[in-house]
Amino acid sequence: MTRLTSFWLTVVIAVSGGLTLQARAEAPPPTRQLSVNGVELSYIEQGTGTPVVFVHGAFSDVRFWEPQRQAVAKHYRFVAYNYRYHGAAPWPDDGKQYSAATHAADLAAFIRRLNAGPVHLVGLSYGGLLATMVASEHPELVRSLTLAEPAIGVLLMETPEAKPALDDRGKAMASIVAAVKAGDAVQATKLFFDWVNNQGAGAFDKQPEALRQMMLDNAKTVPLLLAAPSPPAISCATLGGVKTPTLVIGGEQTSRYFSLINEVVVRCLPSSRLAIIPKATHPMSYQNPGGFNEALLQFLAQR
Repeated sequence: MTRLTSFWLTVVIAVSGGLTLQARAEAPPPTRQLSVNGVELSYIEQGTGTPVVFVHGAFSDVRFWEPQRQAVAKHYRFVAYNYRYHGAAPWPDDGKQYSAATHAADLAAFIRRLNAGPVHLVGLSYGGLLATMVASEHPELVRSLTLAEPAIGVLLMETPEAKPALDDRGKAMASIVAAVKAGDAVQATKLFFDWVNNQGAGAFDKQPEALRQMMLDNAKTVPLLLAAPSPPAISCATLGGVKTPTLVIGGEQTSRYFSLINEVVVRCLPSSRLAIIPKATHPMSYQNPGGFNEALLQFLAQR
């Protein structure tokens, strides 16, 4: 595929007002379990054909992808899973194994256990980091890669124009860390969402109940993420070794921090292109599912 470092795909689909998970979708299929690296990972699947595996972001779980399930399952085998320590399942230990390295190893093993050949892999934020790691380390498992504002902040460390965005992130993280130290993981979760959502303080409390409940159910993972070792370094050279066709997706109203990461990823990653979802910030697949789904399905149809 020809390299497209400055290609912008604008999806012109407005957000429907008042959408909630319950209104958008029928009840999800039954939850299944897959034994991976000594733990049981919960997942759901629907549809047939080539698998499209969805990897959620931090403080989240499989429910985040409900706005994508029915649209994708019409054409593909939709698969969404909870990575270790997330969702309603009991933890296999006290959280000591929480790390990007653990989660990426689990994801690779999960894909292998599906026994369905290489998959289309879709990751948001921290899930985008995990998807990138798997595509880099296990290219035979990935047919295509979709990265929705992947949390690969290390790419900005040598980007001079990123300093204001990094400073802004540092201030936000200081408040989140302070809340965790005070024993208030719920407040930390709200502060985190307000920062990534890029629409000011109090944004969390304005979200649909289903989204708020999902994040609060995973608030217990906040201390684990903050205490986790740093992810393996991903550089522009690392991305240059990923030959998988890739769609990078960003929200039109997202923060400069995430838009800069997207720009660097597209510049460094061969066979990549960028899609912008209107009227959306970091959680774009939830805020504008119509726009996100159309961009994703158009990309997958070309693979």
